[in-house]
Amino acid sequence: MSTTRLPRLDAITGAPLIGTWASSLLYMAELRQAMYYFHTFKKDNWKLKSYVALAFAIDTISAVADYAFVYLYTITHAGDLVYQTKQNWAVPLYVISTTCVAFLVQSFLAFLYWRFTKNTIFICFLSVLILGALGGGFSAGLTVTLFPAYKDRNKTRICAAVMIVTQVSADLIIAGALFLELMKAKSLFKGERPVNNMLNRLVLHTIQTGTATAVIAVLALIIYLIDDETNIPVAIMYTSGRVYVLSMLVNLNTRDSSGRPQNWTTSSGQRGTVRVAHGTTYIFSTLQFSLTEPHSSNSESIRSSAWLPTLQPPASISEIRPPEIEMVPTDTKPVPEI
Repeated sequence: MSTTRLPRLDAITGAPLIGTWASSLLYMAELRQAMYYFHTFKKDNWKLKSYVALAFAIDTISAVADYAFVYLYTITHAGDLVYQTKQNWAVPLYVISTTCVAFLVQSFLAFLYWRFTKNTIFICFLSVLILGALGGGFSAGLTVTLFPAYKDRNKTRICAAVMIVTQVSADLIIAGALFLELMKAKSLFKGERPVNNMLNRLVLHTIQTGTATAVIAVLALIIYLIDDETNIPVAIMYTSGRVYVLSMLVNLNTRDSSGRPQNWTTSSGQRGTVRVAHGTTYIFSTLQFSLTEPHSSNSESIRSSAWLPTLQPPASISEIRPPEIEMVPTDTKPVPEI
């Protein structure tokens, strides 16, 4: 059979094939992080574990759709000129599943930020962006289902642009908001090397979480707007779902098995409190870093948190300590995680 009439296979099947290679590497890292989480943090609340399992399961479906897309083009329907001019069922499945993964991870981070700041107005604005990305993704998937031909791909321009722009905006805003809060917390611990080391690591995770997915989405959007008949943007976005779930798992796994941030230990091996001269108590517990001023009212309390499914009230201060840092075990019980 003559292949002169075949479409550009490098762009249609070659780019997605390379994308599945990159996706496979990231999925192995994701699987390793998921196994570590479920093996190490067995005491985490079942709701949190179910949420993580759901995100991982949907991302697995997305990865399977990636492989199905390439296999159907290169093996099952190799040389089929009619089939090569259409997008198969794996494309809308991949788009919708990846959109759901992004929605779950962004909602997770937004909820944690709200539990920390109680800034309802900001979270409402963020929710609009997250829901906009979800709606854009479902619209793009439905459009591809109704109009699978590559010549009709321009019909998805608007919904695809809405999905990517709102998704990128949400990623960057969440990362920026968490970054600012962590920097505020860091300014309160000048000279406290162990705490600053922990906060530096959390700041790095925050930057990586927002910028990685944003760069992937923006690059895919630019290439798509230049040439909407190539599958290079699809190949680039193959890694998006893996990066989202990895960012959530890495944040959750940045603890030791007792739930404390890694590299933060006490001599007794228990949950630790740092108590300083002016009577401020800093509590480090399950995914939680919080501080309150004992002489402030509830409305004036200062809190800083890092990847925190729960908020834990600080231990009471009964006396003013000398100007030194002392590690003491807390006697408070953590609020059940959600």
